[in-house]
Amino acid sequence: MTIDTETVLQAHNPVAEILEALMDKHSLNQTDLANRSGVSQPAINRILNERSRAKKPRRDTLEKIGGVLGVTPEQLTGQAPISVRLFDKGAVPIGRWETLTHSAEAGNIQLGHALVCPVPHSDLSFALPVIGEAMSGDDGYREGDVIFVDPGVKPSHGRDVVAVSPRAAYLRRFTETPEGTFLKALNSSWPNPILPLTSDIIVMGTVIFSGRIR
Repeated sequence: MTIDTETVLQAHNPVAEILEALMDKHSLNQTDLANRSGVSQPAINRILNERSRAKKPRRDTLEKIGGVLGVTPEQLTGQAPISVRLFDKGAVPIGRWETLTHSAEAGNIQLGHALVCPVPHSDLSFALPVIGEAMSGDDGYREGDVIFVDPGVKPSHGRDVVAVSPRAAYLRRFTETPEGTFLKALNSSWPNPILPLTSDIIVMGTVIFSGRIR
């Protein structure tokens, strides 16, 4: 299966999100983690706050922090999966566009690490990175954003959804008209911005958060 988008933004650094979620799970603030790990509080603060602009932490730093939180350096950097059970109960797994299958079951997604979803969601929810510019615009998304998708929320007019066909996977706006139901790209210059919702396209879930409530 192909996707109608481009490459994932490589500048995204998952260390901050993973570290923040694990600190929340263990009820640790920066000072607590510094005292237990031997890593200075300013160094921990830089990892948490500089995000993609931060230099990759040294392995010995990751080992010290991981030793307190019960994970490996590879898990902290997103190179190895972390069980969702290690996170706050609000965490959802991150999927990959290229592994979405033409199935109505979100459980068929191949998963990587996880992120905490800041809004109420069902147990079937998952996250995906935004790829490409099909949904760019004033009310849209930037490449590299992370969307949280809930299969338990029924698609409705004006909501954004993730859908799959035998040929591609899409992030589109669900649009109902007297002429039929369509999936719409917000970027008006996108090739074929209007896609009829035919019987061979399965809506996997509705976007519920992407930096703001949807």
